[in-house]
Amino acid sequence: MMITKKRLVIAALIAPLVGVVGLVIYAQQQVQVQPGKGIAVKGIEIEVQQTPEFQAANVRGKKIDNPRDWVEIEVEFDVDGVNPRDAVIPELIFRYYVGIRDQQNQAVVLTGDVVHVNVVGGESYYSAAYVAPSTLGKFTGDFKRFEAGKVQAVGVEIYYNGVLVGGGLEKVNAKFWEQIAPQPGVLSRQDTPFSLLWIDRYADEKNK
Repeated sequence: MMITKKRLVIAALIAPLVGVVGLVIYAQQQVQVQPGKGIAVKGIEIEVQQTPEFQAANVRGKKIDNPRDWVEIEVEFDVDGVNPRDAVIPELIFRYYVGIRDQQNQAVVLTGDVVHVNVVGGESYYSAAYVAPSTLGKFTGDFKRFEAGKVQAVGVEIYYNGVLVGGGLEKVNAKFWEQIAPQPGVLSRQDTPFSLLWIDRYADEKNK
């Protein structure tokens, strides 16, 4: 009788552990994303956005006569090449490249990563990245105004677990960043005042 009771107690203690182990094994199962084209870029849009203004209670409003210009790069993409098709991809890295010219008309390539999380297979999403007015001014000499037409080239590479699974180009047909060494200068949405806008439009970003 005592042996039976001990077995029941041991079984009761082990059962939750077995469940936890099962969850860990399930979580460690790799979502498969087709290399090279598992994430399909449908389009890349280049826009100039002025620094947004917000209103808040219990503070005195301040007038800003000349809000500065930011470069906004928006990427529309489909999550097609995923197995299983409706799997949740825990993390995708979007590596952005933006080509502009400096005051001496020399080509400059800026880069930066945007990390998206919990991307669902079979769905369509948007990603966005920005170049700040201070960065634009550093190279062009104008810290307030910038025209979208001055962006010479845009590219994006998409990585899953270190493997390239998609990408796209705008204004060019070759990977320009392989010819000119990129330097930091592209920001994710959460590093800009635009993080408070259009939240449901974009794929979730990883918290820093």
